[in-house]
Amino acid sequence: MTELRWQPVAYRRRGLLALLVLGQTFLGVWLLSHSLSLAHEGWPAILLVSLFAILFTWIGLGFWTAVFGFVMLRRGGDPFSLSQQLSEEPGTQSFEGRLALVMPVCHEPVQRSLGNLQAVYKELEDKGWRNKVDVFVLSDSQDPEVWLEEQAACAELSAGMADGNRLFYRRRRVNLNFKSGNIADFLRRWGARYRYMVVLDADSLLTASAIEKLVQLMEQRPQAGIIQTAPRLARAETRFARLQQFANRCYGRIHSAGLAAIQLGDANYWGHNAIIRVAPFMAHCGLRRLRGWGLFRGPVLSHDYLESALMGRAGFEVWLEPAIAGSYEESPPTLKDDLIRDRRWCRGNLQHLVPLLTMAKLRFSHRLALLTGILCYLASPLWLAFLGLSGYLAMAGTPGSQPLPGLIGASSANWSLAGACLIGLTVTTLLGPRVLALVDQGLAGRETLFGGGWRMAANTVGETPVSLILAPIRMIAHSGHVAGAFLNRSLRWQSQNRTGAGGMAQALQHFAWPALVCAGVLAMIQWYSPNLTPWALPVTIPVLIAPLLNVWLAGAGTGQRMIVPEQVSAVPVITRASVAHRLGKRLPSLSWFEQAVLSPHYSCWRHRQTGPSHGCKQRALKSLVDRCAVQGPGALTGSEISLLCDHPEAMQSLHLKAWQAEPDSPWGAALARLSLNLGPIQTATHTHRTQPEHSPWIGVAS
Repeated sequence: MTELRWQPVAYRRRGLLALLVLGQTFLGVWLLSHSLSLAHEGWPAILLVSLFAILFTWIGLGFWTAVFGFVMLRRGGDPFSLSQQLSEEPGTQSFEGRLALVMPVCHEPVQRSLGNLQAVYKELEDKGWRNKVDVFVLSDSQDPEVWLEEQAACAELSAGMADGNRLFYRRRRVNLNFKSGNIADFLRRWGARYRYMVVLDADSLLTASAIEKLVQLMEQRPQAGIIQTAPRLARAETRFARLQQFANRCYGRIHSAGLAAIQLGDANYWGHNAIIRVAPFMAHCGLRRLRGWGLFRGPVLSHDYLESALMGRAGFEVWLEPAIAGSYEESPPTLKDDLIRDRRWCRGNLQHLVPLLTMAKLRFSHRLALLTGILCYLASPLWLAFLGLSGYLAMAGTPGSQPLPGLIGASSANWSLAGACLIGLTVTTLLGPRVLALVDQGLAGRETLFGGGWRMAANTVGETPVSLILAPIRMIAHSGHVAGAFLNRSLRWQSQNRTGAGGMAQALQHFAWPALVCAGVLAMIQWYSPNLTPWALPVTIPVLIAPLLNVWLAGAGTGQRMIVPEQVSAVPVITRASVAHRLGKRLPSLSWFEQAVLSPHYSCWRHRQTGPSHGCKQRALKSLVDRCAVQGPGALTGSEISLLCDHPEAMQSLHLKAWQAEPDSPWGAALARLSLNLGPIQTATHTHRTQPEHSPWIGVAS
């Protein structure tokens, strides 16, 4: 690869972006100032204009980023991106050593997440990546029924691997610092063995070609510390997920291209579907716990932006490469699940205020990225304050007038010109990227991938109103997330629902309070200023019907609507991940713990090497074994079951006691259920021939 001097180009592009955004904001503020009537002069008008300036800058940044992406795509791609510099050499020839494929999990759907991992690994095998890949499943799961299933699934995956490739399952007993702590634990133990690691989320899919390109770019660009792909949404099943997927696939192309063109080697890391140079990451990207108060104390939740900033501070480059195809993730299946995920992201992004203000020598672009991440959520309460102040100014206007709150006063002589121009500018800024995206897809000849030009346009017309209806719901929810974060309300780290579920009861439980608050606000507006009610309805009605919207959007989407390229042309890794294949055989009548105890060959404790237990620990384990043998698994807590499973001697003792249990005991009932699965013991020889998966049980059962 020739020497790539991207910094001067990046400075020029960012300067142009700043001029465009600030120029548009200045024009918007000027139009707003001339739209306000004279009765609105004073501090409320000044505060309104200040809020408008911040918010208009925010939406203007998204608009001009899309314009940059449109221009880059029209010129055939960014000549300063790494992908444009990629040579045609095979990706594996120049790479010596082993690659770590890392998937952190925490109470994820086991079959779905490890099925994704299996699909990625099998693609690598088919591409000839033998003796080059080590796969790590890093579990923070605490529920024994979850991590025992993870172990069984990983054992089956490992048994099916090609010679020379290895899979390792590691479960932390203490979940320090969440996902970043899990990755740090892996790096402390095994990081020095690997030059690169590819990080996957539980819903991630990467094609072998994408991984090869990432490795090849790393090999050819020693200055690169992280190379991030632009994941595309896939495998959507509900209406909500299909809407999100269509928006991502249709509009996201120009946004990611524009973001990459502006950031170049100062891009952000999004925590997954990326390749990392391990040595500098270990040396420079460790995260300390925050030592402030409230929200700003404890582990960093949103670690990825900070890790890219620290990599940049150490002198390494971080690249976003949207031209690398074959990177996929999944959307939350429902609106409720999407907002639950945003609650965690909101808290993590707001924590970035501390490093933004206190961390020295960060690059300006990374500081700006931290700031925009904070504004992603602070924008919602700012919009809410803007609307509230607009209503106040409207009520303070001329009696009997029908003003558009905060923008156009009917008593102003200039409203028809300045107000109309401001509305046109705002609509263009908000909807312009969608129009540019449609034009880009058409000019690139990609409309057939979306079912044809007319269908793509119709789907856009259908998706846009839904996104506008959901905008007030997100604004109210995010404002609540921000308030909860600053009040330091407890946040439970939980896995994401990935399959769609729940009904009206759960929707009412989640959206009841916002709906009640909006109903009260609407009643007050109607009581004090009925002429403002029509302007309040577009904001309040979506929140009032949010439970109904959530239930409808959680329904199954049809394949003929919101078509995306992966439906027109199947992607093998997605097809392979979607094929139902049960990993880790569990007898349906037994829990995973019961199977672990009764199985004569269960690997979770048979092959574990631990030292003998003495003293208090030995007495505690004996007490647990005796209690479980008499009262059954229901007598133990999850942590007590995990403690037993971590000690082979205790499990061996419980195994013998369970098989000798009386028929009317809990373990006797478990053995009776087992006999129903295995068939009559008298026909053990026939069972062994016809059902080889049951053969380890035959000798014990006989």
